[in-house]
Amino acid sequence: MIPLSGRRLTLLTAALLSIGIGAAYSNSLSVGFEFDDVYLLTNNPSIRSLRNIPRFFYDPFTLTTVRENADLRPVLQITYALNHAISGLRPWSYHAVNMVLHLVAALLVFRIVRDHLWPGPALVPAAAALFFALAPLNSQTLDYMSARSALLCTTLYLAAFWCVLRRRQWPAALLHALALLTKAIAVTLPAVIVAYDFLYRDRARCPTVLGYVRDWRRVVRLVLAPVVLDLAYLLYRRLLLPPWVSETFHQSFTTPWLWFMSEWSAQLYYVRLFLWPDALSIDHDFPYAFSFFQARAWLALCVIVAWIAVALRSAARRPLVAFATVWFFITLAPESSFAPLAEVVNDHRPYIASSLGLSVLLAWLIHEASSRLRERQQPAFVLACLVLCAVTIPITRHRNWQWQDSVRLWTDAAEKGPGNGRAWMNAGLALMARGQLAEARRHFERARASNPGYAYVYMNISVLEAHEGHLDAALRAADEAVRLNPGLAPAHYYRGRVLEKVGRTEEAAAAYEQALAIDPRHLEASNALARLTPNGASGAEALMQSGLDALYAQRKPEEAAAYFRKVLDRNPTHYGATYQLAEALDASGHGDEAQRLWATVLQMAEGYGDQTTAATARARLQAKR
Repeated sequence: MIPLSGRRLTLLTAALLSIGIGAAYSNSLSVGFEFDDVYLLTNNPSIRSLRNIPRFFYDPFTLTTVRENADLRPVLQITYALNHAISGLRPWSYHAVNMVLHLVAALLVFRIVRDHLWPGPALVPAAAALFFALAPLNSQTLDYMSARSALLCTTLYLAAFWCVLRRRQWPAALLHALALLTKAIAVTLPAVIVAYDFLYRDRARCPTVLGYVRDWRRVVRLVLAPVVLDLAYLLYRRLLLPPWVSETFHQSFTTPWLWFMSEWSAQLYYVRLFLWPDALSIDHDFPYAFSFFQARAWLALCVIVAWIAVALRSAARRPLVAFATVWFFITLAPESSFAPLAEVVNDHRPYIASSLGLSVLLAWLIHEASSRLRERQQPAFVLACLVLCAVTIPITRHRNWQWQDSVRLWTDAAEKGPGNGRAWMNAGLALMARGQLAEARRHFERARASNPGYAYVYMNISVLEAHEGHLDAALRAADEAVRLNPGLAPAHYYRGRVLEKVGRTEEAAAAYEQALAIDPRHLEASNALARLTPNGASGAEALMQSGLDALYAQRKPEEAAAYFRKVLDRNPTHYGATYQLAEALDASGHGDEAQRLWATVLQMAEGYGDQTTAATARARLQAKR
């Protein structure tokens, strides 16, 4: 066997990673936008213009059109906006970026393991990188565009950790800040740094835990910047996110303790999916653990405690095993400890944990097993790794094929989780979009039987009944959706649509108003209300909202000006409409007409004592002279 080391192995690893990722994901470029992608990308006007980038940093409602999912992920949104500028809503550029990010993350795994974690043969770091790059479990992170948050954050997180290990503090701080502004899971970086420093410490200087603690000044220097950034980030979120946001991320019955117990078995399930990916799904029907005395709770906890204990006990001889174990649990902690989320299990959640966790442990296990062959160890190790990698490629390509078709994707999820009402419902939605209404109805009925308290099921049944002309049945379904979740804006909107179709326009307008009261940014309800009540106060508010959305989110000043003119037709002294019409006219190139309006705005602002708006109007007037 030709010895592989140094630059030769690095180039070979990079080539194998590129070829492997290309072979595994070349059929993913046509995968469309699924599930939450509709709200993050397809229907989200904020990503359609690069001018909106500053808003991403302070407006949590630009992330998605679903009010309940508001969050601050500005760096992620910037990548979406750049993709939209390149290819619109054609998916190829989005997936190309994902593949590049995945390759960079895999190369970072190789460099970190080779240079800082494993003193032995460099084939182990190469194997770890390949296992991470080609694991079918990680395919959702590349196929599902909403999961780019995990992909981009992990890449930045690994890069920041690599810079810390190389004592490059300023690049590390910048990369850590970018990771935080991509996804909150990056807050664990200080804990990972301390774990590495402790497990790989100079045992001659700090032979004991107490000795390490006494060396606190050096440790503080390592984690001071990441801790400060974490605190600043948490303050940033606290100041800008609505206080109710955290309550919308999970089921109403979920408590931190219930979530914590449920995640013990979920963490072991991720290990199973990494090693045997037969149950990959866009939407798992994974049960909660409602009592510590359930086997899925206490037995899973026993396995985890034993795993961690064995790894830490061997830390002096095998720091790689201890660090990979600690990495797995620390990086999963933000989403798999006490903070409840919507789903107990999610395929893209363990992406960061598998990078320097499961992938490294698998490479080490194969190395240990092959070491028993002595002089044949290297060829045996290489052969075993190549066979495992080769097997994963067709599995990943099959998974990509499932993602290429909405019906295939959601039918697969429903078949793997027969009690998953949301999967049956989304399969029905995909069928309804294709005009297969009888099949859609059958899937909706399965969804209702599986989850009779799910408001979205009744909303979609209402749409189907209305489409088939069964307006009484459509209204009953819409009423049920509102009853089940009266705080859900879309439920009121769809009820309004049915009421409008049956001619009960006043009640329809009231339903649209209720939707807007819950979510003032609900554009469909705003437009519908403006259509029904163009002369009323509610109509004026809806017209203003539509105009603001057209001007600032969609960057369509001509369309926005039309909305503001309608408001002024009803109320010629409307202060906000006058100001916004001047802005829209400036943006659309009608400078002369805008000047006349700016003069009016200045007069109105001075009358109201609004010095800020008055200063803006003066500046606009002077700029045209």
